[in-house]
Amino acid sequence: MSEIRLLDSSVINLIAAGEVVDRPASAVKEMVENAIDAGAKHVTVELRRGGLEMIRITDDGSGMTAENARRAFLKHATSKIASEEDLNHIATLGFRGEALAAISAVSKITLTTKTAENITGTRFEVSEGEILSEEECGCPDGSSFTVQNLFFNTPARLKFMKSEPAEAGAVQSVVERLALSHPQISFRLSVNGSDRLHTPGNGSLTQTVFSVFGKEFAEMSLPVDITLGEIRVHGLVGKPIYSKANRSRQVFFLNGRYIRSPILMNGLENAYHNKMLIGRVPVCVLFVEMPLSQVDVNVHPSKLEVKFADENAVSYAVRKAAEAALAADNGIVEMKMPETVAPVKATVSAVKSVPYQKVFPIEKPVKETKLNAQAPNKPEKTIKTETTEKAGWIITKPANPRPVPSFVLKDVAPHIVPTETKKEPSVPTPSPVQKKEIEPPKVECISPLIKSHKDEPALFETEKPFRIIGESFDCYILVEKEEEILFIDKHALHERMNFERLRKSEVPSQSLLQPIVLNIGIDENRILSENADFLSRFGFILESFGEDLLIREIPALIDPEQAEPLLQQFADSLAVGRSDSMLDQYYYDLACKASIRSGSKTTSIELAQLVAEYFRRETELQYCPHGRPIVFSLTKKSIEKQFKRLK
Repeated sequence: MSEIRLLDSSVINLIAAGEVVDRPASAVKEMVENAIDAGAKHVTVELRRGGLEMIRITDDGSGMTAENARRAFLKHATSKIASEEDLNHIATLGFRGEALAAISAVSKITLTTKTAENITGTRFEVSEGEILSEEECGCPDGSSFTVQNLFFNTPARLKFMKSEPAEAGAVQSVVERLALSHPQISFRLSVNGSDRLHTPGNGSLTQTVFSVFGKEFAEMSLPVDITLGEIRVHGLVGKPIYSKANRSRQVFFLNGRYIRSPILMNGLENAYHNKMLIGRVPVCVLFVEMPLSQVDVNVHPSKLEVKFADENAVSYAVRKAAEAALAADNGIVEMKMPETVAPVKATVSAVKSVPYQKVFPIEKPVKETKLNAQAPNKPEKTIKTETTEKAGWIITKPANPRPVPSFVLKDVAPHIVPTETKKEPSVPTPSPVQKKEIEPPKVECISPLIKSHKDEPALFETEKPFRIIGESFDCYILVEKEEEILFIDKHALHERMNFERLRKSEVPSQSLLQPIVLNIGIDENRILSENADFLSRFGFILESFGEDLLIREIPALIDPEQAEPLLQQFADSLAVGRSDSMLDQYYYDLACKASIRSGSKTTSIELAQLVAEYFRRETELQYCPHGRPIVFSLTKKSIEKQFKRLK
């Protein structure tokens, strides 16, 4: 066996540095965390070549005296903890005292620092962990670290660095998380002289999220703030319609420290169950605050992983916080109308003379009127025209205008009398009594109370005032409500209604006058027979009939012909294994089969019943069981902008 020897201190420092600083992003994280712990209000991060050539961190924190700055480059030198007991109550981001020693071991550092009490500051030059020079200098309060040639003395580590854009992107991710965790601090990130990030530092989490993740994330988020026992959860969670394919936009902070925790992720995602598309995950920026004694942050070199004394309590608090935020949301997604394009001025050469019958189409002529139009097979006669300019448009009209024929627009009672030289027999103007009789009845914009007779009771009522405009494409119900028009997907709405009824066991079974003989296969029949008690929870009552099965009862929601295909699906799923977690999938299938189909004809009474039920249960009927939105809205303001009534 080889001889065991003590390593040289320089080798020990390089090994230790590799555990703490593995890339520029980790060096930035450690130094910015020190600036936050020092009480900085403004932090600037500057990079060149992804941080490998230069990293500069400037802050306006408390700064350091010359003596403290000298000690800061020693291993395990820290002002954050003093005794073993302090490890149980770590409230600062940094506490091990390894960061500066590790960074200085693999780079060249220039530090200038000054406290508010001192007139002058101190400048240090450090290389490979050794202080090369120290001198007084003039500088503002706070500290400025300039790290040059990172990993210059560890080529093995340097060759594993990624491209400069990739390293700069990793640094940006670190700065973004630190900015989100401290919205009261203004952060600025500059890469090769170009600003990548600048947060306001005004304490607003929403504005900080806007700066970091963009406008859409900020607008599609819901505020969260709930306290359960000693655990408080606050921040922002995304609406179910705004989701991602991965968890890169799930950001969790524990007592101000960014962490990665499957426990918190599971708690969040459980709140979105049955409200989000399959394969998508929610987004969030959540802060969890709890007693320091109930969590251990000293379990990972980068302090990204923690241990909770009660994992279930933390996961439950996160789930309840997200559920409370989602319950307060009505689930209506507002349509964003594009800005209209300004009209282009026409030129004289581009404007052609158009016969009047093309400009004023006749919808419902009151009487036949002979027009001076050209026959289809004959060439058009040349019409003398004159042009005028009005509001930037070139208007071309015939020199000798033709008489305009009478025409009637839809839902317009008065007629337009033609102004022509030859008098035609005029249409008599209806008397006031006649006019009143042909006017359509006025309908108030109130909740529809559909009755076949005025003395019969209302079929349903609702407190929310609305008016059903109609149905589009046999799929979307158009509803006018206050200052917006709602587009309701009738299939998605009905599917969610049925899904909730099934989950609450509100759907009874219906007995069949003639049982259905089910023979989908020996193995499938056996599986269904063995799980008959399980299937009874959904309303299916089965009975053995030789090698076949008899279906005695089915859920009242479905038709008899839908029973066999559904039981086939259940048999396929139960062949894999029976689990209560499969309940929702069965509810999906049942609810979907029993719901109104898109493209199917629906009576006005059925539409009104659906809409009234929606307004009674808005907070529950937000998304279909598969996560698709049920309602989109178009505001009156958006429509008026399109018509240039508003700017």
